[in-house]
Amino acid sequence: MYNYNHPIVAITFILMPFVYLATVYGALPAEIPIHFDWRGIPDAMGPKYLLWLLAGIGIPVILLINFGINRAMDEGESPLKHQAIGTITLAFTSLMLCYVIYGATQGGYNGLGGLSILFGLMWGALGNYLPVLKQNAYVGIRVPPTMNSEAKWRKTHRFAGPLFLLGGLALVVNGLISKGGTATVVMLTILGLTAVTTIVYAYRLPDDEGDFI
Repeated sequence: MYNYNHPIVAITFILMPFVYLATVYGALPAEIPIHFDWRGIPDAMGPKYLLWLLAGIGIPVILLINFGINRAMDEGESPLKHQAIGTITLAFTSLMLCYVIYGATQGGYNGLGGLSILFGLMWGALGNYLPVLKQNAYVGIRVPPTMNSEAKWRKTHRFAGPLFLLGGLALVVNGLISKGGTATVVMLTILGLTAVTTIVYAYRLPDDEGDFI
C-alpha cells in the first residue's frame, strides 16, 4: 500500500520549484515582474534573485503541512486518508509556486486561468476524500459545528464531497475557456460559493441531529 507521507514525496515537492527555476533562470532578464494585478498583468518589477526566495517559501509550508498530517493520524483511524489530503495540498503548493515562477518568466499571465485549473484539480481531489475523512483537529472542514459533533462532521463532509468535485470541474473548465480578468472573477466566485455553501450547511444542521451511519 502506498505511503503518501514518505519523505521522498515531501522532498520531491520541495525541490520541484527549485529545479524548474534553475532551468529557466539563466535566460531571465535582470528585472522581472514580481507582482500581478487581478487580471494577471504585472504591476511591480524586481530583481530576478527574488524568485529563489519565492521558491524557498515552499519549504516551511510543506514542513508545516507534514507536521499537521502526522498530528492528525490518531491511533485507530485510517492514516492514508489524511496522508492523501496532505499530499494533495503539498502538490498544490509546489505547483502553485511553479506557476508563479512561470508567470514571472513570461512577463505576465493571460488572466489567471492556470491558477483556476490548479485550484480545480485540488478541489476535485479533496472532494474525493472528504466524505471518508474522520473528525480531527488538522485536516478537513473545521468549524465549530463540525468540531463539536461527530455526526455534523460526517454529514458536512459527505455533503462537501460532491460539491467540491463539481466545483473542481467548474474551475478547470473556467481555466480552459476564460481569458483575462474574467478567469479570476469566475475562479474566486466558484471557490467562495463552494466554501461558503459548505460552512452554511454545517451551521444549519439541527443540534439534535444525533449519530447516524
